Amino acid sequence: MPRLLVVEAGAQPPISNDPVEDWVRPPLSRDDLEARVTVLQNRFDSNRVPTVDSTGTLSFGHHSITVSSTQTELMRLLIDRFGDVVHRTEFVQCFALRALTLNRNSLDLHIMRLRRRLLPIELSIRTVWGRGYMLENAVPAEVVPVTNASSI
Repeated sequence: MPRLLVVEAGAQPPISNDPVEDWVRPPLSRDDLEARVTVLQNRFDSNRVPTVDSTGTLSFGHHSITVSSTQTELMRLLIDRFGDVVHRTEFVQCFALRALTLNRNSLDLHIMRLRRRLLPIELSIRTVWGRGYMLENAVPAEVVPVTNASSI
């Protein structure tokens, strides 16, 4: 969970190597607060990447599901480029290297089935029209605004 600590004047700031923790001293403008929170949230989001192991267990955050061997291969490509477009031709080439046939219709069918499987673990596959597919977080992470420094 991202954390923004408010350190009183004269107090020693904390030493942390946690990329999702930062500190500030009051007074803090609303713009500065929002900028710090955005940076922390971006760091947090960039550290959350799904994984798939050799047994077909797909994990993201605290959730995991099992997927078929074909879906595992598709997910490996999507995870390697998490948040970026994977072109249709890349899927076809990947399967051709394994002596498997994957055409447009079968790819669309596998993606449709994967989308259903991903719902419980907060991932989604978005179609990027004319290009391919993108794996992304289905639920944006929550940012809890700090409104009162004394409550920290």
